[in-house]
Amino acid sequence: MDKTGTLVGLLLERIESGEYPAGEAVPSERQLGEELGLSRTTIRRAIDDLVQRGRLQRQPGRGTYVTGGSALAEVVTGAQRIVSVIIPTFSNPYYGEMVNGIEKEARRYNLRVMVGQSEYSTASESSQVGQSAADPTVCGALVVPNSVEQSSSGVQQFIAAGKPLVYIGRWPRGVNCDGVCVDYRIAAHQAVEHLIGLGHQRIAYVEGLPHLPGFSPYDGYADVLRERKLAIKPELVRSYDLPSEAAGQHSVADLVSSGAEFTAIFARNDVTAMGVIQGLRQAGLRVPQDVSVVSIANSLWSRSLDPPLTSVNPHPGAVGQLAMRMLCDRLEGTYTGPAIRTTVTPDLIVRASTAEPS
Repeated sequence: MDKTGTLVGLLLERIESGEYPAGEAVPSERQLGEELGLSRTTIRRAIDDLVQRGRLQRQPGRGTYVTGGSALAEVVTGAQRIVSVIIPTFSNPYYGEMVNGIEKEARRYNLRVMVGQSEYSTASESSQVGQSAADPTVCGALVVPNSVEQSSSGVQQFIAAGKPLVYIGRWPRGVNCDGVCVDYRIAAHQAVEHLIGLGHQRIAYVEGLPHLPGFSPYDGYADVLRERKLAIKPELVRSYDLPSEAAGQHSVADLVSSGAEFTAIFARNDVTAMGVIQGLRQAGLRVPQDVSVVSIANSLWSRSLDPPLTSVNPHPGAVGQLAMRMLCDRLEGTYTGPAIRTTVTPDLIVRASTAEPS
């Protein structure tokens, strides 16, 4: 039998024998690891198995309890704990997939998720997190910040209240909390290398609002061109103070009217790429026969476009799950060490929007 199965059997024996009484907390993952010499991953899998069977129940911030008994009843009848999640916008499917991952992981810990949007406003982010700091039902927060210059006053209030917070996407300076991000420089590198590998050399770059530190792949785009000894042509770099889709459409109109020569466009995200494809069609250009298009996000839209969009997958669902898991480690006390900063590596998904230049 594998280690997880063996541990499940041992824990069941202890429950059945009364060593772990109904309604009482079982030892923490760390305590079990020290006692049995097993990894935390193995212990967590065994506990997950017993939670699924209904023999154990997790209570974030309190521990894991044997089902049945008055002590557990007292815990369960209390208000369900809430995790506050602040994302920039509801309109981008990238964040929808991220929240889906967060919610899936939250269910494993009997947590409820409350989601708000900051609309790319630091003031809005600060206000919402500050309100959660004073709310006794909110036990933790996951925040996609709008600035890396400094943490908002609301975040500072939240941390001062003794509640754990995990940043997603990037982490502002001067704040000591866990974080998960995607390496957008690598994502850009993958996208542009793909186009160059197909034979493209005149590659345009397009982005629109919002212009957020840590979310612009331009540096990766420029890195690859320099590495490949290809000129960075200012006339092929288009950045607009317009919403993403409008920026994509406007970029194509500008590129075509200016007479710039290009065979491929790298769009910052799938929403921008949608606008790019619309603009190319309006200009009488075919994708990918005349112009190849690649972007970052791998959202549902990228799979539904005609043609389906080649896009770098930053794994938003996995990022959300990982962020929630890190938060729960803090809530349950299974990790009490220094702040952890984790970076997720993206993957290129090749579809029909890219091809060799004609």
